[in-house]
Amino acid sequence: MFMDESTKSALDFQYIMNQINTLTPYGVMFKSRMKPYERGKESRLKEQLDLVESYLPFIQNNQIRREFNNILSHIKDLRQSIKRSMDGFILTDVELFEIKNFLMFLRELQELLDKYNIPSFPETRLEMIKKLEILLDPEDTKISTFYIYDAYSQELRNIRNEKKEKDKIIKLEKKWIKEKVKEELNLDLRPDNSVVVVRDNKELLKTLKTYPYLTYVSETYLNIKFTILPTQELINAERELLLLRDKEEREEMRIREMLSKEVGKRRRELYRNMLAIGKLDLILAKARLAVDMDGVKPEIINEHTIYIRNGVHPKISDLLRSKGLKFTPISMELKEGVVCITGANMGGKTISLKLIGLLSAMAHYGLYVPAGEMKIGLSLYIKSSIGDMQSTDSGLSTFGGEVRVVSEAMKRANEQGLILIDELARGTNPEEGYAISKAIVRYLMDKPAITLLTTHYDNVADIKGVKHLQVVGLSEIDIESIEDELKTSDGMEIINKYMDYRLRVVDESAPIPRDALNIARIMGLKSEILKIAEDILDKDK
Repeated sequence: MFMDESTKSALDFQYIMNQINTLTPYGVMFKSRMKPYERGKESRLKEQLDLVESYLPFIQNNQIRREFNNILSHIKDLRQSIKRSMDGFILTDVELFEIKNFLMFLRELQELLDKYNIPSFPETRLEMIKKLEILLDPEDTKISTFYIYDAYSQELRNIRNEKKEKDKIIKLEKKWIKEKVKEELNLDLRPDNSVVVVRDNKELLKTLKTYPYLTYVSETYLNIKFTILPTQELINAERELLLLRDKEEREEMRIREMLSKEVGKRRRELYRNMLAIGKLDLILAKARLAVDMDGVKPEIINEHTIYIRNGVHPKISDLLRSKGLKFTPISMELKEGVVCITGANMGGKTISLKLIGLLSAMAHYGLYVPAGEMKIGLSLYIKSSIGDMQSTDSGLSTFGGEVRVVSEAMKRANEQGLILIDELARGTNPEEGYAISKAIVRYLMDKPAITLLTTHYDNVADIKGVKHLQVVGLSEIDIESIEDELKTSDGMEIINKYMDYRLRVVDESAPIPRDALNIARIMGLKSEILKIAEDILDKDK
């Protein structure tokens, strides 16, 4: 497994997947089948990234983007209908209508590609099915409707012509009767060929009892309703019309059966186009994501290292933007072995961990990444221990949950993967937690896995060969200079404003930053308490 569900959740990977907006059912299918390109599949990943790159200039054009969206969003899922045709079922008018529409959208899509000279590749190449187009639109109407046209059969044409003649005879006969009633009784028949006579009109009712062109229908306590009494000619015409309708229905069924068989014969061509549209849809969705997040194409290298310049975590960046704040880009270079990040809580250590993991995962899945630059050698897996690992189901404490997850990662430490560990052993006593953390660093430092570990234990990283990164945090801020601001502003606003989440490489001689004290001061902890804490730190030092 490349990433387990807890790692995906910790890195907010689903947030990115939700941004890949495929528009067709076939694109949705391919999106659900997306898999990472693991180590050894570099060439295939480069090909996929090149495909996305080739469509970027066109997706950056809003007009072309809208035209693509307009066509793709109207394409429906025909797989069940095609299967029914293969199994010998007769397709309904609605199914044939949708297949005809699919062929029309297919042609519109090809015309769009040709119009803007958009490149085509073997896996996205569309194939027009001209014979089926003609078959479903024999009169070449180019209209987005379906009808069993007269052109399908001379027999059908004859039946419909006869129907028209019988309809004409029936209308003329009814018109003659209406005029007769008007002339002889001075009654106007309704559009449904009925007339209502009040019960008080005894004389008229007496006449109507023997009148040859009207017949009784129903009555109420006030009125009596009559309707046309069909003549023999009218009866004969309506009987013949019913027979013609039955013949028409049977001929239409025969034609639908023929059309269904033709659809079934071209199932391979239809499926090939569905697959091509699905792949094109997914590539376009990846390109839209790249444009919307201002992403860059990750450079895939053979060396198992990760380099990110000015990387951004999309979900956290969007959250900050909604509050009028801006994400501080993070740069980092990792190689096989261990890199430790230290710094105070709220200093962004976990964000850095998540950013590395998320951007790495995105690159493995063939996506552009939100960064100024990224170079990455593929891994065989990404494993993380981030957040509260407490499990009520298994009865594990936070520390127990952490150990279980880290133990799972240790089993793959001899493989070229990416291991992310956040604040290990924070759920146990500091002395033992420090010892366990340092032991894990020593164990991983010469393994082929890339390990990024955050810790609040300052001496965990003081091992030769272990790279030590420190969050800049509030170390470059003179707290006294913003005392007036502290009196009038919310503490969280000040921290968000002045916190510097960038990382810097430090050595063993670097002084331990006192960001925790500064954060406590900003959040309003009493100055007397802070003074005692500073004295304790100075004494211990």
